[in-house]
Amino acid sequence: MPLTLRNVFLVISLNLLGCNALQSAEPLRLLTEYNPPAEIIDEQGNVNGVTVKLIRILQQRLNQPASIELMPWSRALNIAKEAKNVGLFETVYTEKRAALFKWVGPLRINSISLYGVETRLGNDVTQLVFPGKLIACSYRDSATSEEIMQLGFVEGKNLVLTTRSGDCLEMLVLGRVDLIAITEGSVSKFLPRLASTSENLIKVHTLSERRRYLAFSKDIPDETVALWQAALEQSYLDGTMRKLYQPVYGEDIIHRLEQFAEQKHRIERTATPSINWHY
Repeated sequence: MPLTLRNVFLVISLNLLGCNALQSAEPLRLLTEYNPPAEIIDEQGNVNGVTVKLIRILQQRLNQPASIELMPWSRALNIAKEAKNVGLFETVYTEKRAALFKWVGPLRINSISLYGVETRLGNDVTQLVFPGKLIACSYRDSATSEEIMQLGFVEGKNLVLTTRSGDCLEMLVLGRVDLIAITEGSVSKFLPRLASTSENLIKVHTLSERRRYLAFSKDIPDETVALWQAALEQSYLDGTMRKLYQPVYGEDIIHRLEQFAEQKHRIERTATPSINWHY
């Protein structure tokens, strides 16, 4: 996306505002989980991944000191609910969580669906009844697990909740569960693990569209949250996000974020009176 004069002005403004507002702020503690390709541990043992890189670019633009820690999701979520000066990503926005945090995003917009192994589900998955005799697997304390429970699945009966990324896939491969949740565009990374079994994944049921955010603890000043939001939207408008996401995500995911920023800025331009600058 071309860098327009307006975008250049916004970049300069963000840097000036960020330096003034955030350079003396206490370093943020940013928490995330292992979720390739967005959040990983690289060969040097550092927290990395495309979303981590984007967050670090925003830090630089805002002159905001912060550490990034990777840990199991349930633990990270509990810390973010109780501690101060904390941010948690990529957090799915839900009505239940809305009042717990201050939200910056979305970092990603995609759908999530239940998948199973084709040979175990029968010839016509449209006739499946939930929960029936199926066993599902999901991440503990996640928005996904809540949605699966709404289909009638119950922990300890026909729903397995895990705390480690990859456990659900392993149990699916071993035949211990029938259904796991996979986000749009991520199916391909699950296929190599199934290749040795000659099995194939098949989509069974679409759960919902997901909007994933950087969720700040409630003590973070509104002004800081606004600066992060503006910097994030600018990264969608100036091509920064596209450059990071394009090697690993499909065009649909990238385009949704660009459309979000363009539409929001279009609305803001319509609602805000023009300013006459005098030199």
